[in-house]
Amino acid sequence: MGSPPATGLLVDVLGFLTGTVLYGMLLVMVWRERLRDGAPLFSMRGRLTLLTGVFGLVWNLGALFSFGTRVVTPGAAHPIVEALAFAALGFLPAAVVHAIAGGQTTLGRTAARVAIGAAYLLSTTAAILHGLAAFDDAPVPSRAALWLLTGGFSALAIWLFAVTRREPAARRGIWFAALAIFAVSALHFRSHAGNEAWWVELAGHHASLPLALAILHQDYRFALADLFLEKAIALLLLMGVSLALLPAVVAPLLRWYDAGGVHDARAVALIVAAWMATAMLFPWLERLSHAIVDRVVLKRPDYAALLLAFGDEVEACETEEAVVSAVAGALERALGVSAPAVVDDPWPGGDPRLVVATPAMASGTTLARLRTVDAPHRAVALGPLPAGRRLLSDDLRLVESLSRTAARQIDAIRVARERLARTAREQRIERLAAEAELRALRARLHPHFLFNALTTIGYLIQAAPDRALDTLLRLTSVLRGVLRRTTAEFSTLGDEMRFIASYLEIERARFEERLDVTLDVDPAAQSLACPTLLLQPLVENAVQHGLAPRASPGRVTVEARINGDALVVRVADTGVGFDPARAARPDSVGLSSVAQRLQAHYGDQATLTIESAPGAGTAVTITMPARSAGREGAETRRRAG
Repeated sequence: MGSPPATGLLVDVLGFLTGTVLYGMLLVMVWRERLRDGAPLFSMRGRLTLLTGVFGLVWNLGALFSFGTRVVTPGAAHPIVEALAFAALGFLPAAVVHAIAGGQTTLGRTAARVAIGAAYLLSTTAAILHGLAAFDDAPVPSRAALWLLTGGFSALAIWLFAVTRREPAARRGIWFAALAIFAVSALHFRSHAGNEAWWVELAGHHASLPLALAILHQDYRFALADLFLEKAIALLLLMGVSLALLPAVVAPLLRWYDAGGVHDARAVALIVAAWMATAMLFPWLERLSHAIVDRVVLKRPDYAALLLAFGDEVEACETEEAVVSAVAGALERALGVSAPAVVDDPWPGGDPRLVVATPAMASGTTLARLRTVDAPHRAVALGPLPAGRRLLSDDLRLVESLSRTAARQIDAIRVARERLARTAREQRIERLAAEAELRALRARLHPHFLFNALTTIGYLIQAAPDRALDTLLRLTSVLRGVLRRTTAEFSTLGDEMRFIASYLEIERARFEERLDVTLDVDPAAQSLACPTLLLQPLVENAVQHGLAPRASPGRVTVEARINGDALVVRVADTGVGFDPARAARPDSVGLSSVAQRLQAHYGDQATLTIESAPGAGTAVTITMPARSAGREGAETRRRAG
């Protein structure tokens, strides 16, 4: 390589640096993918991509080293390094032919083998000629090797262009252009004089840079191909911006650099600063390259917008089946697969990956796993992608994002469903407890009340037979009412008041003139709902604990009024009274059970207040929603169901 002028220097530095980064990035990404997927690193497909990266990296590193050394020390020669670099450059077109003939083409097996063998034979022969020239102190690169590469690959390009005529024109054009690039490059090096214009240096030294883009655009040989394309295009755009500054900014500085044949350090510093300034454009260029790859090269939809729409769609799903169906629809729209199938996850906990190829299933099938916390574990089976392409890195991230979002929604649905089921169970338990409490109340009522009533009737049979018969009939009515309402949680206030009236008449037969009863119920309240036997403990307490300890007569008053949307029932007595704090004691069964039943049925909508003092009587007021018996019964049946 001769010592080029300053413009060529800048072009070569930018070009070789870009090529080194480009092919180094290709190798790192291929290596990463193979390690991540556990695939054989040196499989046929992986080997070809690795070889392309190695050849490109060796060429750019070797050329950068040799070229830079000649600039720093004019006349210095490193023939072995140059021979190695040019040998690697000569193998790149062979890799192109291998990719063409070994891919999905209309070439027959024999023709493909002939093309691949001829390509590697040309590259190997050229490498040997470069090596011999280096050891014989002959000019490197070898002119014979360059002639061989130019003529041989030109012929192969023409032949492949002819025999693959049934392939799409775009694919054939890319193949032919890639091979033509190396033929032109070889011609450039064969006639290199060291004083070409910058654009000649660009076409001659760095025409191999589009190679990886062209091949990957056709074959997508590894999952990170889209990421590589984005980075590569961004690098090439950055290089293009840098070169675009040549005429206006850098060229005057380069003339200063070349003035008098003295390499001015200040000019070099300014050139480097100008190039670093262009690097600040890289984030914007990277976004542009991302858009180019998605919309132009791969023709993919906007994944970000699709994820947002999917999130809104999934949030509206109320069943697991709807979520899974939404996932399948989103994958169908994003990847172009037809009718993804919903299957059971064959690895519910063994494989941590969300996207897994399944050789045991149909060829080309990939599972998008919905990793829910609990079983059943589901997955969406994706068939082969259109045009034989594979899932690339952005595709994988999309599928994983969809899977995670769907799995979270399914978990949320399951949690909500379990919460509802648990609430229903708790409500049933509460209802059963209320029923048990009611039955306990009745069981308590029966022996206590029945013993006193029978004692009273036994006394009246001797003293007043007519009253004994009337009391017996009332007792029969009370017992029949209790037994008839064995499970009902609600009755009407009218029914409860009739029950209370019969109960108090029996108690009057026992206490005689010591007990006076007043019942004052608003006729409009008669049909309102009232929990069964809610008032009986209050009336019983008024008689047993309020009036019974007194020697003098007393009164029990039961009032019921409608106050707006509330039913207010007041049970008062003129008995001995008590300290209201006693109502909170555990042994205060009657009042505590009434308060608990009100809380269970009405929550904060019901209240129970106690007004009492020793010697001043007691008044218990209940406030609860004024609801019809029919509505309350329907609500009770709904909770039970």
